[in-house]
Amino acid sequence: MKFPLFLKICPPKAAVMYTFITKSELFCFMAVILFFLDFCSTIDVKAQREKYIPDYSVYHNISMLQREITQIVKRNPNFMRIEKEYESRKKVSQLVLHITNFTGSFNTQISKYTENSRLKILFSYGVHAREFLPTESLLYLLKNLTRGLTFPYGSFEEQFSRYILSHVDIYIISVANPDGRLYIESTNNYCWRGTETGVDLDRNFDWEYGRKGSSSDPKDEEYRGLHKFSGNFCIYGYIEQDIKRLNLICLFLFHSGIKHIYIPFADTKSKKIGRQVDNLDDMLDLAMELSHCTKYIYKYGQAYKLNDYTADGTIFDFMAGVRKIPFSYTVELWGKNHKGSSCFDLFNPPNEDLKDVLETIHPLYVQLFKYMINWKSSQVRHITEDFNEESSLNFGYILVMLSACLTFFVCLTGLCKQCSIKTSFCKSDNSQVKLNTCIEEDIDLDSQLTFLSTTTELSQQSASDWETDNASDRNNFNQPNKQQKLSNFKTSVKSSMG
Repeated sequence: MKFPLFLKICPPKAAVMYTFITKSELFCFMAVILFFLDFCSTIDVKAQREKYIPDYSVYHNISMLQREITQIVKRNPNFMRIEKEYESRKKVSQLVLHITNFTGSFNTQISKYTENSRLKILFSYGVHAREFLPTESLLYLLKNLTRGLTFPYGSFEEQFSRYILSHVDIYIISVANPDGRLYIESTNNYCWRGTETGVDLDRNFDWEYGRKGSSSDPKDEEYRGLHKFSGNFCIYGYIEQDIKRLNLICLFLFHSGIKHIYIPFADTKSKKIGRQVDNLDDMLDLAMELSHCTKYIYKYGQAYKLNDYTADGTIFDFMAGVRKIPFSYTVELWGKNHKGSSCFDLFNPPNEDLKDVLETIHPLYVQLFKYMINWKSSQVRHITEDFNEESSLNFGYILVMLSACLTFFVCLTGLCKQCSIKTSFCKSDNSQVKLNTCIEEDIDLDSQLTFLSTTTELSQQSASDWETDNASDRNNFNQPNKQQKLSNFKTSVKSSMG
């Protein structure tokens, strides 16, 4: 046996080990097993023999989606707009929509202290290229939502559509991964999941990125990309900038393959430490409502509990954990007990069943809107009540202060009534002296003299003259004409005061 060159410069034990490995049946068996496992781990992104494939007279390819959604928007300019700047790497529109009542006929601004109470929701479709059904359900939703506007005014259909459009700002990423869909259309590989380079957008976000709930292998369906946010710059820009500015309340990512409603978190670390979202009870309540609103029964719960695997770097974990959006879900709309290696039938119903499936799952959207509108209204009521309560307390404090001020003013007025301050001028020896005198109706001459002598700055002669002039009046005060004397004195004093 000829040894490799590196063994010639190694110790003799290395040669013995090399001989053992190459002759060992166990080693050969393990090598085959590892190769098989590696093959199995990547087989789902390779083309398989399909049980059925999409009929594009029933399903929609990318160009058909663009054409039909654009036509719906053009027919409803008061309620729909396309954000044309969002495109894939290949410059294919991701059909980012904003749907609401743009006429301004509905204003729910409570006060200058509260934000507009329209519910802000983001729907995302087409993250995984092989999942055609979610985008088809979007088309069905758009048609039904806008069709109601064509019904007679006041009809149930018209009222429902206008109610939804007037209470909700709906932001929609119609096809988050159009390049992946184009790859499927060009290769007929209906197992393809990621972008054109194989990146799984739902393992590429900055939440526990790079852990074992994703893969570094470009051939793996859970390939996380070279670095976080490497899959699609436009869609990340939308989430990082516009979504942050919009103050979203709710995110729904729609997928297919099974009937599950996932609540964050799905990552490996969260499963290990038992991490939960802040408003888990509210999220479970909505998930329960959605789980039985159609004839399908959906399982729901925290993702790491519901699945036997973890997923790191997911979009809905990022939105819940980093963006702190109150409601963040991944909804798997449809799936059957799939068997075999085929892919299209795992994620999408047969062509002949598509219409029935869309009709069946549509009530889920209706229930979603109803629940979230009611939830938002309750939050606005709480804000209004808190604001009114705070305003009432502030008003109460103001009343107390006003009462205190009024009481002080009344007391001050009473004192002034008891002692009316006036300005007087007294003339004595051809000199004028400014006096402050206090006149009461029943004041006697003694008090008059005492007051005048203590509050005036008369010269000694003037004061003596004043007392001499009034001595006779004081001596005659007890005589029968004392009332007349007093009256005359008051009259003279008042006239001197002007």
